[in-house]
Amino acid sequence: MLLACPTCRSGLQVPDGTTAMVRCPACKTVFSPAAGLAPPEPEPEPDDEPKPGKRKPDDDEPDDDGPDETPEPAAPPKKRRRLDEEDGLSPAERAILRAGFTRAAWGCKLIWISFALFMLSMTLIGIYWFQFGLAKYSGLPSPAWIISAGAIALIYWILAAVGVGLCLSGPRASGHWGYGIAAAVATGVHLILLTVLVSQADSFAPERVDPDGPSTVRWWLLPTQLDHLGFSLTYAVYYNEDIVPPKVGLLIAVGLAELVRNILIMMLLSCLARAAGEHDLSYQCTRAAGYASFGPGVLTLVLLLVSVAVYETSGTLFKLSYALDRVGAALNPAAMIIGVIYMTLTMGIYAILMGMLLPSLMASRETADACDEPFQSQIPRL
Repeated sequence: MLLACPTCRSGLQVPDGTTAMVRCPACKTVFSPAAGLAPPEPEPEPDDEPKPGKRKPDDDEPDDDGPDETPEPAAPPKKRRRLDEEDGLSPAERAILRAGFTRAAWGCKLIWISFALFMLSMTLIGIYWFQFGLAKYSGLPSPAWIISAGAIALIYWILAAVGVGLCLSGPRASGHWGYGIAAAVATGVHLILLTVLVSQADSFAPERVDPDGPSTVRWWLLPTQLDHLGFSLTYAVYYNEDIVPPKVGLLIAVGLAELVRNILIMMLLSCLARAAGEHDLSYQCTRAAGYASFGPGVLTLVLLLVSVAVYETSGTLFKLSYALDRVGAALNPAAMIIGVIYMTLTMGIYAILMGMLLPSLMASRETADACDEPFQSQIPRL
C-alpha cells in the first residue's frame, strides 16, 4: 500500500497490512501507517460515447455477454487499528520525542566511551605490574603508569555519571524509570565509598605500589576494586592470615558497588533500546549485564582455587609477594619465582576485567546508534 508522509507528503510504498511505525526516507519523520494513508483515487467518470469501432448498445437490445446483473456495492474499507494512543503524534510531540532520543544517544555515547577508558586504565595498570615483575633487572617502574590510570579513572567515572543522567531524561519505556533511578543511586553510593577509600589510602600498604611515594596509592585505588571483589572468597577463607589486606571490607564494598552500578547501567540501556524499537539489542544489553555479573563470580572461584593451591603447596604466595615489594626481597630466587607467578596472575585479573566489560562497550555503542536512528528495524525493507 502507498503511504504519504504527514510532514513532507513524500510517498512511501510498504507491504499491505503493515502496522509498525515507519520512517520517511526524505525528512526522517516517524509516523504510523494509519496517519500516512494516501487518499483514495477518484473513480473515473463514465464515458457515454462509444469507443471507435464499437457500436453503443441500445437500451432495449439484450446484452450478448449474459444477463444483466446489478453489481453489489463495495464494502467500506476497514479502519486500521492503531498501535496505541500516541500513534498520531503532532509535530510538537514528535519534536519532543526526537529530543529525548537525542539526549539518550549522547548519554549512551558517554557510557561506551567510559567503558573504553576503563579498559585503557586496566592496560596501564597491567603495564605497571609487568615492569614491576622485572624490577630486579630494570628497576622499579615509574609511578606515572599508576597516576595516569587513576586520572583516566576520574574521567570515565564522570562521563558515566553524566551519561546516566542523559539516559534517564531519554524516551520512556517499560522499566526506564526504575533502572535509571537505581543506576543513579548506585553511582552515588559508589562515589561515596570510593571517596572514603581514597581518603584512607595510607592504610592499604602504600609501599606495594610506590615505595618512594605513598600518595601514589590514591591513584592506584581509583580505577577499579573489582579485582579485590574477585578475592572475596580467598579473603574469607584466609581471614586470619597476612594475605588479607587491612580494611578488606571497605575494598569489597567498593568493588560490589562498582559491579552493581555497571549492571544497572546496562539494564537502563536495555530499556532505551526497547524504546527505540530494537528488541534484539535490548536482549543484547541484558546479556551484557549478565556477563558483567557472571565474570566476577567465575573470577572469584578461580582465584580461590589458585590461592588455595599455591598457599597449601608452596607456602604463602601472598606473603612472599608482599615481601617482593621491597627491592631486597628480589634477591631471593624462590621469592622471585613466586613473585613472577603473582604478577602474571595480577595481569591476568585485569585482562579478565577488560574482557568482562567488552560486551557492555559493544552493546552501549549500538544503543547509541539505535537512539540516533530509532525504529530502523521496524521500517519495511522495500
